Amino acid sequence: MDAEDVAAAKRKKEREEEWERYLRQEDARKTDQALADSQQQLAEIIERWGKAMTVERFFADAEERLKCTNDGRRLRLEERLALAKAMMGNADPLDFIESWVAPEERHRSKFI
Repeated sequence: MDAEDVAAAKRKKEREEEWERYLRQEDARKTDQALADSQQQLAEIIERWGKAMTVERFFADAEERLKCTNDGRRLRLEERLALAKAMMGNADPLDFIESWVAPEERHRSKFI
């Protein structure tokens, strides 16, 4: 009986160790995936930020140029500029970074 008990205990310990290795590997995989996903999202945010800044500069330049136009044209263009801004929606780049999910927010390792 003792030999069987020892062998069973040894098998149980090996299964527990194997399970622990699996959990650690899975945790490391999730941590790596969270980092990759976060980096990808940040790259996309930076790209969108660049586009938003281009739009912002466009409207700022247009508003500045309006100051040098005659009254009749200025009124028409101010209206069109307001319509264009409304169509583009909110282009605040800070809204983009606010939506970013950091790696630690995606997955917090249980083993570190």
